[in-house]
Amino acid sequence: MCHVKRRANTGLCLAIIAVVLCSVIGTQAQEPTPTPQTVGQPGVTIEEVIVTGSNIPTAEEVTPQPVYILNRDLISQLGVRNATDLVLKLPMVTGVSINENLTTLGDGRTDIDLRGLGSKETLALQDGRRLATDGFAGYKVGANHFLTPTVDLNLFPIGLIDHIDILLDGASAIYGSDAVGGVVNIWLIHRFQNHAEVYFSYGNTNLGASNDQAERLAYVLGGVGDDKTDIVVYAEWYDRDAIFSRDRDISSNADWTRFGGFDNRSEDFAGRVADFVYQPQLNSGARSPTPHAFPNVQSDPQYVPRLSLPRSQQLFNQNALTPAMAPVNREYLYGSLDRKILDQYLELFSDFKYVRGFWDGAWAPTPFTPDVFTDATHPFGISSEGISVPIQNPFNPFTVADYTSAGGFDPKHPDTKVSAAPPGTGFTTGVHYAGLEAGLRTDKVTTDNFEFTAGLRGNLGEFGDYFKTWQWESGFRYSEDDRSERLGGVVNNDALRATLLDTNPATAFNPFGLNQNSPAVINKVFVTTQRFGKASLTLEDLKVTGDLFSLPAGPLSFAIGGEHRTEYEKDQPDPLTASRQITGSAFPITEPVPVPNFLPTNGSRDVWSLYWEVRVPVTSPTWNWYGLHSLELGYQERFDHYSDFGSTERPKFLFRWQPIDSSLTLRGTYSEAYHAPALAELYTSQAQIFVPVDDPATALPGDPLGRTPGTPLTPPGTAIKETVGGNPNLNAEVAYEWTYGVVWTPAKLIKGLTLSADFYHIDFRNLTRGRDANIILANNWVSSTGTLPNGAPTGGIFSDLIERDPVTGAVLDVNARIENVNRAWTEGLDYAASYQLDTSIFGHDNLGTFTFTFDGNYLDRFITQPSPTELKVNFNGRFVGPRFGSFPRNRWYTSLFYDFGGLDTGLIVHYVGQYWDNDKSRKIREWTTLDLVVNYTFHLPEPVTEPVPGYAKDVGKNAEVTDQEKKNVTPISTVEYSSSGWRAWLNNTTITLGMNNVFDQDPPFTAFNGQNGYDPWQANIRGRIWYVALKKRF
Repeated sequence: MCHVKRRANTGLCLAIIAVVLCSVIGTQAQEPTPTPQTVGQPGVTIEEVIVTGSNIPTAEEVTPQPVYILNRDLISQLGVRNATDLVLKLPMVTGVSINENLTTLGDGRTDIDLRGLGSKETLALQDGRRLATDGFAGYKVGANHFLTPTVDLNLFPIGLIDHIDILLDGASAIYGSDAVGGVVNIWLIHRFQNHAEVYFSYGNTNLGASNDQAERLAYVLGGVGDDKTDIVVYAEWYDRDAIFSRDRDISSNADWTRFGGFDNRSEDFAGRVADFVYQPQLNSGARSPTPHAFPNVQSDPQYVPRLSLPRSQQLFNQNALTPAMAPVNREYLYGSLDRKILDQYLELFSDFKYVRGFWDGAWAPTPFTPDVFTDATHPFGISSEGISVPIQNPFNPFTVADYTSAGGFDPKHPDTKVSAAPPGTGFTTGVHYAGLEAGLRTDKVTTDNFEFTAGLRGNLGEFGDYFKTWQWESGFRYSEDDRSERLGGVVNNDALRATLLDTNPATAFNPFGLNQNSPAVINKVFVTTQRFGKASLTLEDLKVTGDLFSLPAGPLSFAIGGEHRTEYEKDQPDPLTASRQITGSAFPITEPVPVPNFLPTNGSRDVWSLYWEVRVPVTSPTWNWYGLHSLELGYQERFDHYSDFGSTERPKFLFRWQPIDSSLTLRGTYSEAYHAPALAELYTSQAQIFVPVDDPATALPGDPLGRTPGTPLTPPGTAIKETVGGNPNLNAEVAYEWTYGVVWTPAKLIKGLTLSADFYHIDFRNLTRGRDANIILANNWVSSTGTLPNGAPTGGIFSDLIERDPVTGAVLDVNARIENVNRAWTEGLDYAASYQLDTSIFGHDNLGTFTFTFDGNYLDRFITQPSPTELKVNFNGRFVGPRFGSFPRNRWYTSLFYDFGGLDTGLIVHYVGQYWDNDKSRKIREWTTLDLVVNYTFHLPEPVTEPVPGYAKDVGKNAEVTDQEKKNVTPISTVEYSSSGWRAWLNNTTITLGMNNVFDQDPPFTAFNGQNGYDPWQANIRGRIWYVALKKRF
């Protein structure tokens, strides 16, 4: 267990005292400068609100911290129809995260990675409080040790979002762990008084190069209330079909040499033995070779050399079958209640949300690798590629064994006992196969997510005027995420071995034919595994905010609060997966051999927290001097104690300075953020796998065993034991962050224009990362402080993770659990411009309003250092690969909208600048797309309230009347002068027509992404998407 020492903060008290003294001295030195009335002055009332990043309410439009706000209208204008759309469109998102563009690497969730530090370093909140992370906590060996569980953004229904605050700064001093890259705070609708809203939308990709991928969204939102009560209810249904790799040119064939990339087609397909391929036309069209007809594949005329075939037949194009985006279905239910019990002094609040989701992913048919047979001299498989098939198999076309096994198992690898070949068994080696007859591997994920929140809030003004600004709130939240995964079409290794050894043609497995196995055999060999995950969070909190006392420039405000939460995670595979006797459940990225996709996890902890915050106005618009129109200082700090790893305390300093007037604001922050070890990192079980290593340690002159100097202590290619899994001794990751920026609103020069720029710098230390045995051995060798007589290194980094044979010095075991070893630096610039032109300023009739926006991010630097002894690596401007994602320098979007009457129409351009493919051998071109949207809302005249000649209050059944010319006038019924009838249905109805990626652009080709040939973190494969929507508000 690690304990972090508490920081001494006596300097804070001195700073506050100094500020107060300066303010008092300034009072005596200068009379208040007369200024126009502004916020905070008598006669001006502007509501103060909580802005993400602070617990102190404010009425200022520009805060000390950079907060990017997306309201409901902007989300709609951006063409956002799901969480993945949102994440891809935000300029400040980079690096790697899980989203619905991913199939093999995905699991149906969407998370967000601010600043490229990893999605676990971005904290996601709902209405300012934490939620449980996704239920899949298992440590995905070799693939996912840097992607610990996060909050799934798919759990937030689009139609229920009021606005989203994105704090682009570290915020551990307010929110605690995880708020390193920033905070995404999603505020839901809690007030919708006496209204109802019905919405339906349909979209598709079938107007471009893609085939149909329909997307449907419908919701109902309703609310009732009065001055004391607000009740909101909501229900949503979202459904989207799959789009397949074959639907787009870039992904239709995994042979990407046509784009200057690699041939990523599979080497495993039915009919291949070693480097020969069975040809049915050479055997009278038979779909399986003649059994036991020839000595070996080289002498069998039914087979031809693979490279003699046309290029299209040399490898298996799995992309002809696999989906590029999986189908999804989600259902949402929500309700909230706010009730004032004692006017402003006491209010009850509560809400409940339930989400049920289905994600139906699929992978290529299971390739039969690695070998399912081992023996004492081949603990990692008799065949180095493909599998070994006994000569006795009734479908084996050969009569002479390539290898005869003596059986047994290596005592150093006792787990291979179950796969040991029977002694004396002859094998044909190098048999390739993919289970096409069993279909695609299916990956079905079901999610059930619950959230309940309740609490009380109020004002302490009833205790006296001093307390009239004091607000308090206490809440309880329970959040739970339950997930199940059914992975179908994987191979039961025990069953495969038995059916390969079987001599009965009716029950034996045929790995030589062109997918000719019977349903009975298929059902025996190919199975469905299951995995169940649960994460829960129970939270209680209490906070108080208010003004302590008044300074000449305004009140000194404070916030203080405490929190307790209990976190729990469990991720349990079924017994077959836990036994590791399956093939096809792994997608290894860093490991040289396939391994189980995850390990069991079971852990819980309690966290106790105390936080405080002050805001000190040094000068203000009502009390200032030249150059200090308004100056505000802030300090935040939070103390957290974890029951499983220790304590930490982190501060944050803030300032906001308006030197001349409110049009120009300078701001900045310094903060220390941290990420506590996740439960998955601490409590995932450990396992041993076996990997080949290249040992840098060699024999020395005068070797006691007589070995030639320079001989590796571990024979080349030797597979050693590698321990993977959680690490209960991890420490917290720590970041040191600076931001400083400027916001300019030159209303006197150009009314409606706002410009902003914020620079950020993050120094992130002690990062948890996994690494394989070869990296550990190389780092230890470089940093070693000496050698033993047998050549084994002593000392150096990671020396405690390596076990060597005391006599030979050969590597026996490497502990490759995740460790606190990495460091990263990133810095860049967020910039924005907005301009609103109201045409009425030209002195003519109002012809509407034009709104222009421009938001972007420039990544100036992103450097990582895998360990203290390794070289720094620059990720900036590169696609690094599936483990780390991509880091383009430039990302921005710009929009122009026109609003007049019921018409709201506009265009949006999204841009990702060009960046290098992984090895810098080629550049990934820029990605520019154009989106269009048109909204029209019908606003009909208000119902008639004044008497109208000829108007019949009894719906036209009164007597006829005459006009001034004594002509009969037919009475006009109430229907034509009221909001009933068809007018009522049309009034407040909005019709939307939209199109994303108008020019049907294919995403830029990316050679180092082996899935669909593009970067799924910067683009999508859907092409042109059109959609229509109908919204009716009652």
